[in-house]
Amino acid sequence: MKIVCAILFIVFTFCYLYYYQADILAVGQHVLSNGQTHYGRTIGAILITIVLFLLQLGIYALTRLEKRSHAVTYFPSLLILAVITDISPDIDLHFSFGAWLWVIPLLLIFYVFIVWGSRLLQPYEPETKSVGLFSKVMWINVLTMSIMFVMVALISNHNDVFHYRMRAENCLVEKDYAGALKAGENSLATDSSLTMIRAYALAKEGKIGDKLFQYPVVGSSKVLLPDGLTTKLMIYPESDVYKDLGIWLKQKMPPLGYLQYIERHHFATKMGIDYLLTAYLLDRNLDTFVHTVRKYYKLGSSLPTHYREALILYTHLRSNPVVVYHSNVMDADYQDYQQLYHSESNEAIRMTKLRDTYGNTYWYYYQFGK
Repeated sequence: MKIVCAILFIVFTFCYLYYYQADILAVGQHVLSNGQTHYGRTIGAILITIVLFLLQLGIYALTRLEKRSHAVTYFPSLLILAVITDISPDIDLHFSFGAWLWVIPLLLIFYVFIVWGSRLLQPYEPETKSVGLFSKVMWINVLTMSIMFVMVALISNHNDVFHYRMRAENCLVEKDYAGALKAGENSLATDSSLTMIRAYALAKEGKIGDKLFQYPVVGSSKVLLPDGLTTKLMIYPESDVYKDLGIWLKQKMPPLGYLQYIERHHFATKMGIDYLLTAYLLDRNLDTFVHTVRKYYKLGSSLPTHYREALILYTHLRSNPVVVYHSNVMDADYQDYQQLYHSESNEAIRMTKLRDTYGNTYWYYYQFGK
């Protein structure tokens, strides 16, 4: 029974730290150390698991809880595991133990009473006839361990979007841009910071004009660069983003203003130009987009997908367009999009149908994006 409890604890703790909470712990260590130290996924999971298991051995040596209450000796270790993984998404703005300052003492007092009661009852526990994996004592302890595991998962940070963001940022640090784009790729949940990170990763791979709107997008051009509040980077250096676009300016500017500045003064890299064009698309500013894209791209079939979609949309929306762009395949898709749009009067059902078929297009973002 003791061996099974130990195996369950070690396997759960290591896997929980290595596969689920590693990126959260990485940002916590980065912020609290002011960027001076880096959390290692493997060594961190191993060391924390060993320390917490040694703590359990110490608790067992003090309490000598056997039989049905042995799993209780793992409570302090799992409490610490929950506390260190309960990291706020706003840890970069302020760090606080919050309610833990009074919850931990209360839980420890309660734990002392549980241990005291268990010690009193232990001599009177009846012996069970079954042994090994099929004993009643075994399954009582396994159930207790399982309940504590669930409580750890519920207490710690389980914000999906925050996990996606931190996974993506850690991938950026490792220059794994494909890995950054895989974080949360099958989820509709997102925020402005995750949108910014994906835009940057796509731009580094030269695909921002082809694939940005294949992901859920939140916000206008304001989300393309960090503002430190609603749109921010917590690990990856902001200066690296600006240098990739053109130049790093100490004076903060709105993203669109910055992108227009570096383009106007010829500081913008190719990536910076794509950012500017994307900014116009995010703002639904088709006229300025058309004027700018003509300066830097030949309006042919090699044009990035979303740029062609925007030109098709512009051609159909303007009575006197300065550019008339056509593509047999894309014109047919746009006509089908319009037919699908007008085939349903219920707004919610219409959005769902269009998202299922055309949710990865600029047309869908233009009409329904937030």
